[in-house]
Amino acid sequence: MTSRPVFRTLSVIVATFVAITGCAPAMGVAQEPPVDADQASDSGADTVYLPEGFPETINFPQGTTLRSATGGMPPDYASRSYLIEGQAGMSKADMASFFQAMLEKKGFEILSIEEGYATVIMFAAPGLDDGSVQIVDGFDSDTSAIFTLSLIMEAEPE
Repeated sequence: MTSRPVFRTLSVIVATFVAITGCAPAMGVAQEPPVDADQASDSGADTVYLPEGFPETINFPQGTTLRSATGGMPPDYASRSYLIEGQAGMSKADMASFFQAMLEKKGFEILSIEEGYATVIMFAAPGLDDGSVQIVDGFDSDTSAIFTLSLIMEAEPE
């Protein structure tokens, strides 16, 4: 695993900005895009879909609403990377406990947990160059937390 402290710091700063300002509108969770894109636009629902190739080993808390999801795989993207923002009806502490337990259960190694305004969980696994989840209190701080999950996968050998 390659260490990229500058990139990690930048990722956390960007994720914090997005989470604090609420730049992305709240939208529903969905795994796959609709078969008929015209049908989806007619429904009027703003649904966020997980990008192609997003690891199936990553789960979200029950009741999660995805606010934004970007990333993907080459050749559309320089590297296989993902940035997912979501919100769920639970406290920041409960959400941090969920992600820590889920990551450990799925075989990820927890590298560090930093607590403060945001809780940041750094994690690693084979094939993962950089992984983190940042959790902040939402606008209803007692009942709603916002997370930003960042994954940067190692480049595949050519």
